[in-house]
Amino acid sequence: MVSILVPVYNSAPYLQKCVGSIAGQSYTDLQIVLINDGSTDDSWDIMQELARQDKRIEIYSQPNCGVAATRNRLLEKVRGDFVLFVDSDDWIEPNTIEILLQEQEKEDYDIVAFQLTSPKPHDEHYNREEVVKRFLEHNVFRGSLCDKLVKADLYNGLRIDQTVSYGEDALLVWQVLQRVNKVSVLGKVLYYYRVNDDSLSHQSFNGKKFTAYTTWDYISRDTKELWPQYSDIARARFACEMAQILRSGAMAGYKYDNSVRLLQEEVRRDGFLIRKTGLSTFKMSLLAYLVSHSYWLSCRLSRYLR
Repeated sequence: MVSILVPVYNSAPYLQKCVGSIAGQSYTDLQIVLINDGSTDDSWDIMQELARQDKRIEIYSQPNCGVAATRNRLLEKVRGDFVLFVDSDDWIEPNTIEILLQEQEKEDYDIVAFQLTSPKPHDEHYNREEVVKRFLEHNVFRGSLCDKLVKADLYNGLRIDQTVSYGEDALLVWQVLQRVNKVSVLGKVLYYYRVNDDSLSHQSFNGKKFTAYTTWDYISRDTKELWPQYSDIARARFACEMAQILRSGAMAGYKYDNSVRLLQEEVRRDGFLIRKTGLSTFKMSLLAYLVSHSYWLSCRLSRYLR
């Protein structure tokens, strides 16, 4: 059985397409769990109707707690052998689960990942050490929960940090990776991601995005202890992530405050590693230098460093 977990918040226009793409899978042994996180639109009514139509659909409702708390509660409902998260405004290919399970069975992979946007030319396979490096590089293998079929027992005892509002997925994925033996990454796009202006990642810049510091600080420190050979890459990734948040804040006219100062200190300390490790481009290195030394100037120039 595969447990497909869907946090729902004000998704009425998209919910039928999302759940329809799940319920219509060519592979049918599914547990489909939806939790309404205090929606103020018609999401709950739609969920009730969907559950009446398909006995595999389990629905729950709660006061608004945020996506992290909702995903944690979803994990508590899992009865399947594998877990896939799907956001309620997105949808998946009709044979997604069949493809993922067929791949999983080839080598008993702990995770089978796939593409969210553009296809890759070929599939890739990693052991634990290799996938940790790929995660830190954040190119082929990223921190999203929605592009990975994961063995359910890998989540045992793990939950999303509810104090983190941005980058919390990556922190949970990082912890899961410390338990894997083999991972497959398919080149196929199997998931369709809708850009929703209500989501935190697409809202106008707000201070919640600074909580990503907690995620990447933890990962950087953990890498130093567990994977010291990749410590420079982890620190470079930390600097990249903080530089991009600073750029977003600068472009949105976010005020200069202690949160900005903290991120600048991190980027000043480790920004040089971006080029040293080959993690990213010269443009990213230039951005890191700019935003870490002159937030005021970066407000005017950062748009040219996208």
